[in-house]
Amino acid sequence: MIPLLLSLSALAAPPTAESQQLLLGVMEEELARATSELHLPDESPPWWLSYEVVDGEVTTVYADFGAVMARETRPHRVLRVESRAGDSSFDSANFAAFGEPGGVLSAHLPHEDDPVALGRELWLATDIAYKQSVEQLSRKVAELPPGDQSEEKPPAMYPVTPTVDLDAQPFTIDAPGLEERITHLSGVLAEYPQLESGVAAGSDWQGVRLLVNSEGTKLATETGYVVIRVEAVYKHSDGSRLRNGRSWVARHAGELPPIEQMEAEVREMADWLVALEDAPVLKEYLGPVLFDDAASVELYRQLAAAEFVGTPPEAEGRGMFGEAPIARATARVGRRLMPAGWRVVDTPDTPGAAGRYTYDHEGVPGQEVELVEDGVVRRVLMSRIPADVDGESTGHGRGLGSSRREAMPSNVRVEPKRSRRLKALERKGLRMAQQTGNEGLLVIRRIEPPAVTEDFDVTFMGDGPGAGLTRPYEAYLLLPDGTQQPVRGLQFSGVDRRVLRDAVMAGETADYVGVMDGPPGSERFYIGPVGGLPGAWAVPPVLISELELDGSSGGDQRVLARPE
Repeated sequence: MIPLLLSLSALAAPPTAESQQLLLGVMEEELARATSELHLPDESPPWWLSYEVVDGEVTTVYADFGAVMARETRPHRVLRVESRAGDSSFDSANFAAFGEPGGVLSAHLPHEDDPVALGRELWLATDIAYKQSVEQLSRKVAELPPGDQSEEKPPAMYPVTPTVDLDAQPFTIDAPGLEERITHLSGVLAEYPQLESGVAAGSDWQGVRLLVNSEGTKLATETGYVVIRVEAVYKHSDGSRLRNGRSWVARHAGELPPIEQMEAEVREMADWLVALEDAPVLKEYLGPVLFDDAASVELYRQLAAAEFVGTPPEAEGRGMFGEAPIARATARVGRRLMPAGWRVVDTPDTPGAAGRYTYDHEGVPGQEVELVEDGVVRRVLMSRIPADVDGESTGHGRGLGSSRREAMPSNVRVEPKRSRRLKALERKGLRMAQQTGNEGLLVIRRIEPPAVTEDFDVTFMGDGPGAGLTRPYEAYLLLPDGTQQPVRGLQFSGVDRRVLRDAVMAGETADYVGVMDGPPGSERFYIGPVGGLPGAWAVPPVLISELELDGSSGGDQRVLARPE
């Protein structure tokens, strides 16, 4: 459910070139002072130090059935300091210490360009981060077993060539335009009295990312996104709570679709939801499933993203019996992930794509990476967090707030060996459905994004398999005579990456669809309706040979009649 915020308004202005120069100057001055003077008695100074400032403005609007519930426009200037104690072969980073701080600190900076005030905040944050890194190094040395000293180990972080690029040209937010879109789209849902909730939320963030570190990197790069999300809730007569949604993500307001197109999609969403009053619950389904364009984006995003990321998890201390910790990524080079002939490529600098960027959050130029060749994973995405001795960053290190900079997909394109028309996929699916005894082919049109799901799938030993995918928003049975019978109440069962190998036929790869996301894992479920980092996926509609879904209905019915 899209939450509501308290209303707050503030004057904000985009960062000017003069403001950037002043802030960069303060960052460089404090960095030089820290690297030369910062050390505790009997401790060495940090071997690596980084300052990152995200400086810009943001506007956020929430509306319910056309009424603005909250609006906020404010400046946003946040510092991230990272201190690493130790040396380039072994340092304090990438170690899980039961929630203890490990040398990374975030802090809000003054919005005014006062060099004294700015320098003071950097000084205080650096002092704390350095002390944390020293403590973290002590814990890491105590917990990690020494291992074979003759074995060559990865460095503390992958080395890179320092970069200097100060050509930032940020976009400006469009606060009035965002509010107009949000109120208009939520107002469309007010025309449907059957709905219990019709909420729209949007955020427009634009600014620059300033980065300086002790290696000599100095960057000023534009960063920004605009996201709009609309959600409606319908209460079925049997008490079932049915949800549906639409979302749009772009780099700036000028790349959003026309308001007429967005309105048409919202009406389509509401019409579908209201029509589910007459739709049956599909109690169970086992057989082929056709994922239409929008649903296919979630299929690949939720199941494939982790298979492309080579960042290992944080190392942990020794186990109960003193065994060495295992810290390795899910992704495996050489794993067959898709059918033969399929190809997947990630291209950060894709024109027009929502996830476009030139440098990642570590200041490394984003590289195009061919992830899957002939259906097999050939390369993985990397940040500077090491996984092997001879590896390197691919320029995909990104993260939210003070979190570590893990590899994240940017703009991913999935290309099948052969593309077929949608009608061919439907005919093939119907034949397969008849072979498995189903009256029709299940077609999934849309799946709820992880950021707004209300279901948290937790399983214990002896329980049945987890869902593996979030719930379908829209699904129907395609009958042999061409009739589309909407169904409701479905939930996936036992889905994992292996179903991607079961694609028997695919359509044309569609245009990029913008998404808001976090690193693959649980974090993407907690970013909220307008949070996260932008990315994009271009995928084909796909027919999967076999999936299992279960259906259920019912819930708390309303006691008080709906007001007329």
